[in-house]
Amino acid sequence: MLAQDSGSSGGVLGAPSGSPSGETALGTPGDGTAGGGAPAGGGMGALLPIMLVMMAGILIMTSLSGRKERKKHESLLASLGKKDKVRAAGGIIGTIIELKNDEVLLETDRASNTRIRVARSSITTVIKSKSTPNSEEETAELADSKA
Repeated sequence: MLAQDSGSSGGVLGAPSGSPSGETALGTPGDGTAGGGAPAGGGMGALLPIMLVMMAGILIMTSLSGRKERKKHESLLASLGKKDKVRAAGGIIGTIIELKNDEVLLETDRASNTRIRVARSSITTVIKSKSTPNSEEETAELADSKA
């Protein structure tokens, strides 16, 4: 059983005692502040500015890398020519027969004369370009970029 202060009112723990110092039965000052100091800071308030700066940095980095990839894809689409062997989205591989503004006609099988029309923007890779002859340097660069 807890020992009660003889001067406490009604035996309630934490109630002000009749002592002249004004302390409660628990030993805290009578004004209700713990220790008389300022409340401890921290928690999420201190981390919020750091988190905001990190989020802004991540957004900037992703937008810059996305812009770089978009420019690279646009230059690839601008350099397309007839007789280029390309890979389209979905894994379709074929040779370009005809180019229009937003469409490309691909020949996927020469023996059965199978042709398929795809969106120009779906071209992801030029496998072999017939428009420019491959030199030894270009072949080495192509092998390095795939590795």
